[in-house]
Amino acid sequence: MKKLLSLALVAVMTAALLAGCGGSSSSGSSSGSSAPAASSGSSSSSSSSGSSSSSDVKPIELKMANTQAAGAMWSVATEKFKEEVEKNTNGRYIISIYYSDQLSGGDLQKGWEQVMTGEVDLDFRSVMNATGFEPKLFVMTMPWIFTSYDDVDRIIFNDGPGGKAMAELLEAKGAHVLAFGENGFRQLTNNVRPIHTPEDMKNLKIRIPPNNMYISLFQKLGADPINMSFSEVYTALQQGTADGEENPWATIKSAQIQEVQKYCTVWNYSYDATALSCSTKLWNSLSDEDKQIFTEAAKVACQAEIETSRASDASIRKEFEDGGMEINDLTDEEIKAFQELCAPVYDEFRDQIGEDLYRAFGYEG
Repeated sequence: MKKLLSLALVAVMTAALLAGCGGSSSSGSSSGSSAPAASSGSSSSSSSSGSSSSSDVKPIELKMANTQAAGAMWSVATEKFKEEVEKNTNGRYIISIYYSDQLSGGDLQKGWEQVMTGEVDLDFRSVMNATGFEPKLFVMTMPWIFTSYDDVDRIIFNDGPGGKAMAELLEAKGAHVLAFGENGFRQLTNNVRPIHTPEDMKNLKIRIPPNNMYISLFQKLGADPINMSFSEVYTALQQGTADGEENPWATIKSAQIQEVQKYCTVWNYSYDATALSCSTKLWNSLSDEDKQIFTEAAKVACQAEIETSRASDASIRKEFEDGGMEINDLTDEEIKAFQELCAPVYDEFRDQIGEDLYRAFGYEG
């Protein structure tokens, strides 16, 4: 009898122990592994509403290229874009910026090629460097096709016809333009003499970007155009391999070219826009919500860069003058002499560019 009572007591105690332990095991399995995972490139409601921890989802890492050095004018756009995207996607995307064209080894056209093929996710660079892939883009850089920033704002920015046309051309090559920024009007520097007339250009070795229109243009002006990587320009000017170069104020400063040039001619002969773009491969992977976030971030970033660039032109010029550079502004009459020599370039590239694109940029000559 005593043995039976002992066995009964053991059974009761065992049941009590099992009842006390079983509940915690069940609740743990329901709260941990059953939460849905966010898909790459999409915005899940759980991550945006905070119902699941962002630490549960591995951020998507994106590579972004920038031609200029860190801290130069274009970094205004890339840093702002990075900030806006990472903030508005709650850290689901992490953007690493590679300055000074590290990813393309300083090759400006290769930089465009990398974003077009999807090797690089995001990019901020000059539109003119894409002319090797799409000659129609020469239209933006044609001599004196723009005479003021008002022209630029009307034709390229604010959904202007020229901006829309350029975006379509780049999209067809594999780069989706999120927004356009600004490189600005291009000025001429050299170490030989002040430039006031086309005759002053004779035999000057001028470094130009890889752009066939510029080659023809500078040959018509009597200069000797040299094509080289932008990363090589400072040394070439320092050593005398090249006499001069042409670039917007901020780009000249970004490479410290003013340190190795004596003269600067302000002639606003050609305008250059930049593009903040992403590969079509990345764009097609984004959800509609993320496409909107990336587009809005690019608009905010480019607007900040444009405003900063235009506000800095005067201060950069003063900095160059204070450093000993001689700067001269061409008069309207002096510019007219250059324009007359350059006019045949429009006919030379008419077949490549097309009448419709000329009209979109306001040229009907």
